[in-house]
Amino acid sequence: MKICLVRPDSIIVACPPPLGLGYLAGYLGKKRKDEVEIIDGRRLRINAAEMVSRLKISKPGLVGITALSFEAKEAHELAAAIKKEMPGVLIVLGGPYATSVGEAVLEDGSFDYAVAGEGEETFIELLNALESSQPLERIPGLMLRVDNQPRLVGVRPPKQEIDELEISWPLLDPEKYFGSRIRNSENTLKHSSRLLPVFTSRGCPYNCYFCHNLFGKKFRARSADHVLAEIDFLVREYGVEELEIVDDSFNLDARRGKEILKKIAGRGYKLWLSFPNGIRADLMDEEFLDLMKAAGTYRVDYAIESANPERQIEMKKRLDLGRVKWTIEQTYKRGIMAAGYFILGFPHETEAEMKTTIDFALDSKLQIASFFHLNPFPGTALVESDEQLRALSRRISLADYSTLTMNLSAVSDQQLKNFRKSAYRRFYFSPFRIWSNLLLAPKNFRTVRSVFDVVMLSTKDSVNY
Repeated sequence: MKICLVRPDSIIVACPPPLGLGYLAGYLGKKRKDEVEIIDGRRLRINAAEMVSRLKISKPGLVGITALSFEAKEAHELAAAIKKEMPGVLIVLGGPYATSVGEAVLEDGSFDYAVAGEGEETFIELLNALESSQPLERIPGLMLRVDNQPRLVGVRPPKQEIDELEISWPLLDPEKYFGSRIRNSENTLKHSSRLLPVFTSRGCPYNCYFCHNLFGKKFRARSADHVLAEIDFLVREYGVEELEIVDDSFNLDARRGKEILKKIAGRGYKLWLSFPNGIRADLMDEEFLDLMKAAGTYRVDYAIESANPERQIEMKKRLDLGRVKWTIEQTYKRGIMAAGYFILGFPHETEAEMKTTIDFALDSKLQIASFFHLNPFPGTALVESDEQLRALSRRISLADYSTLTMNLSAVSDQQLKNFRKSAYRRFYFSPFRIWSNLLLAPKNFRTVRSVFDVVMLSTKDSVNY
């Protein structure tokens, strides 16, 4: 079968290669003999009509669409356009959006099927069953219609041996992402345009109530040798000069994390490394930080969210804030840029609580801070625990992390927006931040663009960056 795996274009600025589609294509190559093509609408910046034009040339029998929650609108528009112009093509939706919404996504008749959670095994079983006319109701993780009613067959257990999974890098074609005009990274900064992302583990055991649960709560790690084999390949085949590790919990298994860093440093590649997805700060120690530095790390992002201990307990993150402060100081001491993620607008959060969080950032040795509005993502514990909030979350359109979509706090909408803008002004225009960023940030156009983004964030209610 000819299969096209696609990512729609959207307002999202960051455009790293779609690793999820790369893993799916790699697994298809191992288990079946399909002809597979990946079309990244976000990289090409093409709309639904242009995507359909490309699909007509490719003539697939099935199209797999991946989408984040921020890309829900574009995913529905693309599916509708494909069904209108290519009615005989099967359409399968996967990724975080499908997982968070669940079987309700099939209320849109343009999608034939959807996949919840990790998609590799579910997708393979779906293809095999379709070709052999076997019952689909036995495939865990599949969403389908039974008697015209959407149904999730069941939850598929996360794959344990993830060393079996490998990205089809040739189908992703990394060279097309190395252009200087696109931001090919989650990181807002970069040293080199020859940059690629790497996953070394799946799953996060923490239960933060605002977070998606795409990969499950059991931490599963690739072996250090498997990770290094991929890095060796990327350096050898594509001349990669920078990597960003995009795990949810890279340092959860400290021994494994240290082994990977030692092996990277030992290769002598002189790679630049960043960790933009939010390392667990209270699990860091001095040896881990020293090895990060030796491996070439120049930026580490710490997901802190709130500086209020009571909020840490409520959101079920339970960070040791004293240890977090120590980790930030030790990161800066080693000449590594420290970045922090913070959220404003927790349910019933007061002005005083927000001030505590902002002051924590101001008093720290962080070079970079992001102050996000709380987004009520469908499928998260926060939303699912409240029937009214669950219903509301299905009706709102999520834009980005700086746009206020729903205010659950104890302050007014305008006060909340003003808190966020003020936080950016006070943080970035402090003498320490200006000096330390001049010292540590890469010296290139991407950094200049980030300065512009900071100015916009400190003055406007909504910024897409």
